[in-house]
Amino acid sequence: MTLRRLYAADLPSQGGAVTLGEAESHHVRVLRLRPGDVVELFDGRGRLSSATIESIGERVVCKAEAPSMDGVPRPRIVLMLALPKGSTLDDCVRMATELGVDEVALMHTERTVPRWNAARAEARINRLTRIAAEASTQCERSDVPIVRGPMPLDAWLEAVPKGAHRVVFGARAQEPYDLGGTPEQVWCAVGPEGGFSADELSSFRAAGFTLATVAPSILRVDTAVAAVLAVIQDRILRLQPR
Repeated sequence: MTLRRLYAADLPSQGGAVTLGEAESHHVRVLRLRPGDVVELFDGRGRLSSATIESIGERVVCKAEAPSMDGVPRPRIVLMLALPKGSTLDDCVRMATELGVDEVALMHTERTVPRWNAARAEARINRLTRIAAEASTQCERSDVPIVRGPMPLDAWLEAVPKGAHRVVFGARAQEPYDLGGTPEQVWCAVGPEGGFSADELSSFRAAGFTLATVAPSILRVDTAVAAVLAVIQDRILRLQPR
């Protein structure tokens, strides 16, 4: 059976106790893992650690072994996605999983139509996590992307870690996408139907995001997600040692 892979930003170099973050702890509960289950922790920088779940409370605590490198390190990809209408979100999460996203950060924006209350948000996140898990099995991934949110755009902009590569894809942008280097994380944003507002694009720029395009035409949200992630993976693969 494939081990569940969970994100842990700080893996102790000699092994030891690791407390998972809020989203990862929620993910453990959604997957119905139990104390004693063995999981695999990764830090997004190419290190892996076998770990045993010790306790499941508000935060999950694991006992990790000393980490080792998992082949060639690759950037951790976070898709910042404005909530689309209807079942489009299911398709976006499925495609994002197949195209190697590590996290889907759902956003409320000015032109976002769906508005989730707390009860609906929990149910939808659980459903989307199941969809991601099923897609991971189908495409033979050893991990399942984390689905988080939804939160306002400004809250997500504050959450982007220092040093992450940041790009927002706009329908009428002129510049083609260029990864430029090998960052530890890539945060890419895709807007809702109707796109991001001028004020939101200004907020992205102020937060250090570049504006790029992947197609000369206006794309549907689900098409944009597939196109954006395919281009990002292509740029990452080009930078990998042969």
